[in-house]
Amino acid sequence: MRLQVNYENGIIDQLLTPQPTRQLEFLHSRFPPGMYSKESHSHEGEEAGYVLSGSFELWVGERHFQLSEGDSFSFSSQELHKYGNPGEEDALVLWVITPPTF
Repeated sequence: MRLQVNYENGIIDQLLTPQPTRQLEFLHSRFPPGMYSKESHSHEGEEAGYVLSGSFELWVGERHFQLSEGDSFSFSSQELHKYGNPGEEDALVLWVITPPTF
């Protein structure tokens, strides 16, 4: 079974990286319809992702992106960012984050 975090807003992260002591982490995230990260945040490192299914919104600094299945993204984690699912079905997103934060 994978390590998993269930957030109170319904978002679920599963750790796909078999060894959490590495320099990066690989996550599978499930965003229920209408669920968003609580507030913008920033931290050291970089992030990249790929939308497996559903609709996904991403704010990085002042930029806003509407993403859907097959879209990818990357940004410096030092910029304020937040994200969520504006759609009516679950959004599934693969993330690569460095350094690990799980």
